[in-house]
Amino acid sequence: MIPQQLWVALPDSLVSDSNHLRGKTLKIGAVGRACSIFGVSRMYLYKDSSGNYEDDCGVIKKVLEYMETPQYLRKRIFGQVKALRYAGLLPPLRIPHHKLEIPLSKVRVGDLREGVVVRVGGKNLVDVGLSSLVPLESSMREGGRVTVIFTSQSPELRCRVARREEIKEYWGYVVKRAPSLGKLVRSAKANLTILASRKGKAISKIWLDLVGEVKDSRSIMLALGSPKRGVFEILSDEDMNPFQLSRFTVNTIPDQNTTTVRTEEALLASLAIVNLAINL
Repeated sequence: MIPQQLWVALPDSLVSDSNHLRGKTLKIGAVGRACSIFGVSRMYLYKDSSGNYEDDCGVIKKVLEYMETPQYLRKRIFGQVKALRYAGLLPPLRIPHHKLEIPLSKVRVGDLREGVVVRVGGKNLVDVGLSSLVPLESSMREGGRVTVIFTSQSPELRCRVARREEIKEYWGYVVKRAPSLGKLVRSAKANLTILASRKGKAISKIWLDLVGEVKDSRSIMLALGSPKRGVFEILSDEDMNPFQLSRFTVNTIPDQNTTTVRTEEALLASLAIVNLAINL
């Protein structure tokens, strides 16, 4: 099976139905948790032209990045930020690179950890959440976040920056800002784009076609609408028809029994369906 990259596209109006930072934080936490469960590697925040959501977009990006960062690096990277006032309400992700502190003697050659580069006495060291800083054999800018692989064991513990192919586990997501949904779909160039919409075709009617496409796709992007407008309405601002942009405009929750389905709920349901298609 082709190893897939799974991407998600969400509008910058994602939390526009919440008036307080606390509610926004809880909603973003549900999104970050859902994406981590299913191994999303990129999260795009595209512009919703129905309003100015620049401030909300900044909050969404900051909270999602905070969630993805290992706990032992958060204070060093983020410090005191207003957007993170309610960060204590966020669910833990417990993904592979959120490692616990272990004794230096238990670190093995080939182990991977996330770290932040620190300059001490003209030397490059890295904070990887252990009881002491570790010498870094690579040249990196101070304050930069890196994934390192250990090249020796205690008492001469050393590490270098890991190459991409050395990371075999799910290693979190990156958050990117993007232009309008239509422009994003065309510029991101995913092998397969799935638009989730209540007005789309019922998943049961296109299931076999979707599974076949998923199997042949190295990158898959799942795009959703906002709390107030679906992808049909959002794309109408660009005079685009979802069915022309993607042959998979899908209703992943047919016969829903609630008047509305929240974006974070639709995200979880849709990711579960894509995950099933990937693993069949």
